[in-house]
Amino acid sequence: MRIALYNLTTTTAYGGVESFVWDLASQLRERGHTVEIFGGNGLRREATAALTVRTFPYINRSAFAWIPGLARAYAERKLLERLSFAVCALPQLIWGRYDIIHIQKPYDMLPALIAARLTGASVILGCHGEDFYRGDRWLARQMDAAVSCSAFNAQTVDSRYRIPITVVYNGIDTRVFHSAAHVTRPSTVPFKVLFVGRLQEWKGVRTILEAISHVPDVTLTIAGDGNDRTLLEAHAATLGVSGRVTFLGSVPRQELPALMYEHHALVASSYASETFGIGLVEAQACGLPVIASRFGGFVEVVSEGHTGLFYPPRDAAALAACIRTLIDQPELRQRLARHAPAWASQFSWSAVTDRIESVYRRLRGL
Repeated sequence: MRIALYNLTTTTAYGGVESFVWDLASQLRERGHTVEIFGGNGLRREATAALTVRTFPYINRSAFAWIPGLARAYAERKLLERLSFAVCALPQLIWGRYDIIHIQKPYDMLPALIAARLTGASVILGCHGEDFYRGDRWLARQMDAAVSCSAFNAQTVDSRYRIPITVVYNGIDTRVFHSAAHVTRPSTVPFKVLFVGRLQEWKGVRTILEAISHVPDVTLTIAGDGNDRTLLEAHAATLGVSGRVTFLGSVPRQELPALMYEHHALVASSYASETFGIGLVEAQACGLPVIASRFGGFVEVVSEGHTGLFYPPRDAAALAACIRTLIDQPELRQRLARHAPAWASQFSWSAVTDRIESVYRRLRGL
C-alpha cells in the first residue's frame, strides 16, 4: 500500500506523537509498504532508511495571536497553523495518490478529506489527545476509521465525536529499549529518580521538585526541555534543592536507555492532557520501576504493584511517600524492576503495527 503519514510536527518537534510517526513509518516500510512522511519545514529527522520525507512551509500559530479574539483561542490558532501547512502540502497529498492518509490530529481532517475525495484514499484519524475545535464534529464523522492511543483517550474522543474508535496503543522499539543483564544499578545513596518529558506546566515537574525537598538523599535528573525550564530552575532554588537537580535538556531517544540504567525509578507527574505515556513504557522495558500520577492513560501502561506505584496528581506528599517506599523496600523495587520488561513487551512495535495494519487492510478490502 501507498501510505501518507501526515502530521506537521513530525519534522519540527520532539514528543510522543512525533516519535510514534517515525517509528510507525519505519515498521510499515519494513513490511513492504511505500511510506511517505508529510511534515513542516524543520530540522528533525530520524535515521530511518528508504523513507521519503516531504516538508512544507507553514505559519507558526503564534503569528495568529494578534488577530482579535484569537489571543487565547489556542485550538483555533493551531487549526490555522495546520491549514497554512495544508496550502502547500495538499497538492502533493493529491498527486501522490495514496491508499491510506493517516493523520494524527483533528486539525488535519479537512485537507485529508479533500485529498481522499479526489483520489479515493482512505483517511484514518489518529487520536492522541483532545485537540477539539468548533466545527470538528462533522469532519470527524467523515473519517473512514479512527484509532486511539488508549482507552482513556478513546472515551474522551467518543464523547465528542460519537464515532467508532479502535484502541491501538503506541509502540516502543524494543531493540532500543530493553533490559540489560550486565547493568548493575548504582548504590541507592543517593536514590536517583528520572523525569523524561517536555517542561510544560501540566507535566507536573513542580510536584516532583516539592516531593524531593521532603526526602533527603534523593536526586532528580530532568531529561527534556520546554517553556517552563527557567521557572522550574527558579522553583528548585526556592526549595533549596538545586544541588540535587540536573537539567539535561533534550536527550535523543537512542541515549535514553543508558540514562535509565543509571537511575532507580522514573517519575511521571502529569495532571492534564496525558493520554498514553510512552516514556513510562520505555522505562519499564529497560527494567526501571515507575512512580506515576494516577491520571489519564498512565493507568493503562503501568501495572500497579507489579511494575510501579501510583499517587494522586499534584500531591507532593504522596509522591514523596512513594519514593520513600522504594528506598525503604529494596525487595519491592527489585521485584518491580524484574517484572517491568515483560509487561512492557505488549507495547512492542511488532504488536502495534499488526493492529494498525489490520485497520488499513480492512479499509482497503485486503
